[in-house]
Amino acid sequence: MPREQVITVARQFADNADKTQGKSMVIIGAAMNHWYHSDMNYRGIINMLMMCGCIGKSGGGWAHYVGQEKLRPQTGWTALAFALDWIRPPRQMNSTSFFYAHTDQWRYEKLGMDEVLSPLADKKVYGGSMIDYNVRAERMGWLPSAPQLQTNPLQVVRDAQAAGVDAKDYATKALKDGTLKMSCTDPDHPDNWPRNMFIWRSNLLGSSGKGHEYFLKHLLGTSHGVQGKDLGKDDAKPAEVRWHEHAPEGKLDLLVTLDFRMSTTCLYSDIVLPTATWYEKNDLNTSDMHPFIHPLSTAVDPAWQSRSDWEIYKGFAKKFSEVCVGHLGVEREVVLTPLMHDSPSELASPWTSATGSAASAS
Repeated sequence: MPREQVITVARQFADNADKTQGKSMVIIGAAMNHWYHSDMNYRGIINMLMMCGCIGKSGGGWAHYVGQEKLRPQTGWTALAFALDWIRPPRQMNSTSFFYAHTDQWRYEKLGMDEVLSPLADKKVYGGSMIDYNVRAERMGWLPSAPQLQTNPLQVVRDAQAAGVDAKDYATKALKDGTLKMSCTDPDHPDNWPRNMFIWRSNLLGSSGKGHEYFLKHLLGTSHGVQGKDLGKDDAKPAEVRWHEHAPEGKLDLLVTLDFRMSTTCLYSDIVLPTATWYEKNDLNTSDMHPFIHPLSTAVDPAWQSRSDWEIYKGFAKKFSEVCVGHLGVEREVVLTPLMHDSPSELASPWTSATGSAASAS
């Protein structure tokens, strides 16, 4: 773009902000955020809006379509989505870290930390590889983590009771002395990788998952086209993660997908549950991108064996209620929770290096 046009737009933007008392707005989607130095572009826009007095003004400021989550509907659906009426706290995990670890893409990672580290940072403190920073973030409570402990959390409570110690104190001490390990430190250990996966209307293997061939090789153990080289311990250089000489293939025992399209994920699934489409069910639809809710009304009956999502989940709940009798009683377990924003735990967290530790057990 010619320099003169940039100057012209900037002056018009500032002039409009001056005349309207800050009602100049920048609208951006996700595209800019996908570039490596997007943070510098964002800082430039933020500075311009601040200098023009546009922040906090109706009709001015920054309208970012992705990341500008509309949380008005959230209160109603979180209790249902995360079964908060049944058990708390919810077990959540950021999918990027989860699949990066369990598709073993970290074993092929060629991007070194020295390539992304600030030249002002102490390289001795910020060593290791990419997977190490996921481990450190989960350990310090910066990222949610699941699975959390290599030992069954039900068994942790039983061991604490046998020792006559409060479960939280027992878990904290065991994590510190190393007798209790977090799952993220050894993602290729059989006790730590996922066995069953239930996918609800997400084309994980076709579009949303990054690294399709690695999913096929390490999660499914099927035909794949992985061309990258497993670097080996010396080149991969993980500092926090245990290295296994041979990466496991075919970690999943069962893959179930619920969808109304025969997606790529459905084609690779052991079981496909056909759900009704938009015009075949009474339902509600919403997203975190919009402050409104779409009510759906049945126009035609579901075709063949398909059922609404709600009916399918009700069927699961009913069957589980029948088969679970005698397997579990009233149980207690240890759950690690991340440090929530502006919570006492976060505000009181001491400043530590990247190799520091923090834990919150409940």
